[in-house]
Amino acid sequence: MTIPSHFPTEPKNIWEHFFAITQVPRPSKKEDKMRDYILSCAHKLNLKTDVDEVGNVIVYVPGSSGYENHETVIIQNHMDMVTDATPDRKINFSQDPIITFREGDWIKADRTTLGADNGIGCAAALSLMSDSSISHPPLELLFTIDEETGLKGAWGVDGAKLKGKKMLNLDTEEWGSFYIGCAGGIDYEFNKKVQTVQSEIKGQFYKLTVGGFLGGHSGVDIHEERGNAIKFLMEWLNALPENSFEIFEWRGGKAHNIIPRDAFAIVKLASPDVALKASQSMIDKWKASLPANDQAFHVKVEIVDLQTESVISSKDSKDFISYLLAFPHGVHAFDIISDNKLVSLSNNLAISLLVKGQFYLQTSLRFFDRQECVALENKITKMAENLGLEITKNGEYPSWKPVKENKLLDLVCEKYQDLFNSRAHVTAIHAGLECGILREKIGPIDVVSFGPTILGAHSPQERLHVPSVETFWVLLKEVLKSL
Repeated sequence: MTIPSHFPTEPKNIWEHFFAITQVPRPSKKEDKMRDYILSCAHKLNLKTDVDEVGNVIVYVPGSSGYENHETVIIQNHMDMVTDATPDRKINFSQDPIITFREGDWIKADRTTLGADNGIGCAAALSLMSDSSISHPPLELLFTIDEETGLKGAWGVDGAKLKGKKMLNLDTEEWGSFYIGCAGGIDYEFNKKVQTVQSEIKGQFYKLTVGGFLGGHSGVDIHEERGNAIKFLMEWLNALPENSFEIFEWRGGKAHNIIPRDAFAIVKLASPDVALKASQSMIDKWKASLPANDQAFHVKVEIVDLQTESVISSKDSKDFISYLLAFPHGVHAFDIISDNKLVSLSNNLAISLLVKGQFYLQTSLRFFDRQECVALENKITKMAENLGLEITKNGEYPSWKPVKENKLLDLVCEKYQDLFNSRAHVTAIHAGLECGILREKIGPIDVVSFGPTILGAHSPQERLHVPSVETFWVLLKEVLKSL
């Protein structure tokens, strides 16, 4: 495959594989084409492969000359990507490729997520099996499915198929940081039928839209206190004079692991002036507290042609607006021992819908200490019970508690110091890596996670830092050479 001229030429194999991956549709739960690409690369090299019951792929790569009898190392990545786009970008992530471009030292996508999370790690793993010049022990290249929507691939791994007792996870987004721990998580969904009544206001339907927030990764970026579009929309509706509006529907958010960037409500108004006036005061209030890089959000009030007189009852409208105003979102605790103010507990109000007489909310809690999460979890569930919501608790996954007595970590840090004359930053991340689950599945193993710099993951601002890819690749090869 010929890569476009805006892609770097070195390291050649990584960039060729990464470009190919951007052309392969791979939303969560629809990784078939990505799995086929990995298997085709492996079969061309006559490598042994295994596809397990849930769809994870393992490629078994023999050790290079002189390393045949060294201890096996697992290289782990996930196949799927978060799929998000700006409202003006029409794309079918199940069929369409990602359109990329370069801006300075960054590879970006045209108003969509790039998929460098975790596509660049997958590209590095594929490069290891296709570059015969690299010295390495026997490798088990593990590619999991459905990481982004609940780490379901990791839960389905059969540990008996993996011999390695050392694992390099390549799903980290800050070059120079080496992760030895990650947050656990729980997702909740809430549902309830709502009452619809005959409209009483003499007026027209309008669409109230708020959009353009940065959004981002609900684990990595949650501490930046970026705007949540659902929260803004609820405050906007709450600011409208009582009895001046009736709600037909609202929609906000894209996925459990994305901070909501956009939201809208369709409401009936006697006059749009009240909505415009309320929005201006809301904009002023939010810009006074939002970070400087999240000031470019916008609001819009536009008339819509809606042929209905059915609206949500006044009581349900008030109840759900109040519920969402009070619903917890953001950071709830920091690890006070950490030098970099590591978040230890958070909640992401991720999706809220009020559509066709049905209310829906999805939220995502993250934690390091499961017991620290209990009080916040109880608050969320009690609030739901008080409103009569149906509660669904989705898959819970464990945190990966840091273990500093780790010979693999010692080696990685030593090689980083030797290569770049800089001390490695050893830390944990407030996001869900698969390492915790895999350590339970495989047994006690040494694990380190690292990768090149990716900014704006889980958002259309996602971008991959070109220079860090080369240094990441140099370190990965040197570590494998020393194992």
